[in-house]
Amino acid sequence: MMKLAGALLLVLGCAGFGWCTCRDMDKHIGQLHLLARAFSMLESEVGYSRSTLPEGLIRVGNRLKGRLGECFVNVGKKAQGPEGITFAAAWEDEITGFLKETCLDKKEEELLLSFPGFTGFADGQMQLLSLEQFGKEIRRAEEKARKETESRRKAVLSVSMAGGLLIAILLI
Repeated sequence: MMKLAGALLLVLGCAGFGWCTCRDMDKHIGQLHLLARAFSMLESEVGYSRSTLPEGLIRVGNRLKGRLGECFVNVGKKAQGPEGITFAAAWEDEITGFLKETCLDKKEEELLLSFPGFTGFADGQMQLLSLEQFGKEIRRAEEKARKETESRRKAVLSVSMAGGLLIAILLI
């Protein structure tokens, strides 16, 4: 009876591991979706409201909830502040801390850190086109993660359950 209970707990533990892995993949997609939405909002602020980039970041950050909103507000305030901090320095400083709390992979982190390279145009139209391009890159990364998750979800759950069953059979 004890062996059976142990085997059942082992199978459930392995299934739980697979479920947690799938949950992390969903969290990854959710974070990319939030980033895509945030940059779409920023695009609107710069394009339609004719806000400067720091002003747009503050407005978007106030509408967003959570850590990303705080980062946007802090970057906007630092870039506007009297300290003379450049937008690129403020962005790198704030986003580096934010990235430590995410499930983003290295390519996505590098893309997010490269955002200041998409900015800094004196011409408003060029600035808007550049923001649109960055937004497309984020949406492309989200779509790629979504496709990978769809294809991997069944495999992860199946392998974790099968692995748990195999180990349970070997131990009984």
